[in-house]
Amino acid sequence: MHVNDQKQGLGPFTELFAEAERQLNICNSCRYCAGYCPVWPALELRTELTRADLTHLANLCHDCQDCFTACMYTPPHEFGVNPPKVFAELRERTYDTYIWPSRRPGFLSGRSGVLLAVLAVALLLTAVSLLTVGSDIWTSAGDGSPYAVVGHGLLVAVAAAPALYSVGVMLIAGWRYWLDIGRKPSELLDGRSWTRALGAVAVLRHQSGGDEGCNYPADEPSGARKIHHQLVMYGFLLTFVSTTSAAVLENLMGEYPPYPYLSVPVVTGTLGGVMATIGAIGLLLLKRRARSVRTTESMKDADTALIWAILVLMVSGLGVLIGRTTVLFAPMLVLHLGAVLVAFAIAPYTKFVHWVFRLLSMVANEREVLQRDAATG
Repeated sequence: MHVNDQKQGLGPFTELFAEAERQLNICNSCRYCAGYCPVWPALELRTELTRADLTHLANLCHDCQDCFTACMYTPPHEFGVNPPKVFAELRERTYDTYIWPSRRPGFLSGRSGVLLAVLAVALLLTAVSLLTVGSDIWTSAGDGSPYAVVGHGLLVAVAAAPALYSVGVMLIAGWRYWLDIGRKPSELLDGRSWTRALGAVAVLRHQSGGDEGCNYPADEPSGARKIHHQLVMYGFLLTFVSTTSAAVLENLMGEYPPYPYLSVPVVTGTLGGVMATIGAIGLLLLKRRARSVRTTESMKDADTALIWAILVLMVSGLGVLIGRTTVLFAPMLVLHLGAVLVAFAIAPYTKFVHWVFRLLSMVANEREVLQRDAATG
């Protein structure tokens, strides 16, 4: 078995892909881990690994790490098999390869750069607020309407620009990735594959290892990571529902904020914020105990940075809600908006983008499974 460098036009041979091929060749000969996740059955279907195959398998991996603890060939064995780490390296390459423009502005590099950007945006919004709506909202309690701080049109414009940019970048990246892993554009219309993949996402089926839970952060099966990940995922989705429902109330029904505490936007936003906050704290605690030998330092840093970003967004959003009828509302709102706008702008250049490639690999895998099942009758 060897990496076919020319197939799919994916560029020159690299040591990373050679090492990944070496390890997966051993795995394909052993097949002890076949029942842990879809990576290993998918590997068995491939007799000649291409760079496209390796990239697809790496993004199909959900990093449950059960394969590492089950394998008899992990370090210090001379074979040095470590699928979680080599897959992490391949996923990092995916993010670097398919996201274009490939780098965020230099001043947004590192945590200090992001923090300064958030503060700069918050200060800019503060200046705009003082110039356009006056200082009353900054010196006395209001009714909790964001438009009393920043005008409606301006707020929509400044939020839409970075959001649309990030969505565009991720859509293009996903399209390029889909084609490079050997799939046809028409296959994106396969509703059955999408249904099965989204069903697996809904329950995080592939983050269960051998149905006993991930061997994370230690060597014993545990469902903690899956639970906290679900709290973050569903919490984030609920905040999206909150934003969407507020847009519907405002633009279709003529109802403007602030909304009652028992309204859909407030209830879903609050519940989502609390869920995601609990999940993020749990993931951070698990991350501190995780074994670094199973990943790369850069991927670990990316994971931690994303979790902290989610935590900041959720806590600042909850703070805005709690303080919306106090004099703290305006400064808390501009800080939250600063964090949201910067998060929108840099989302494609963070670990957040991982879901795009993972979901597409899951859809491709489900299509392969359906085709295999049909062929075997």
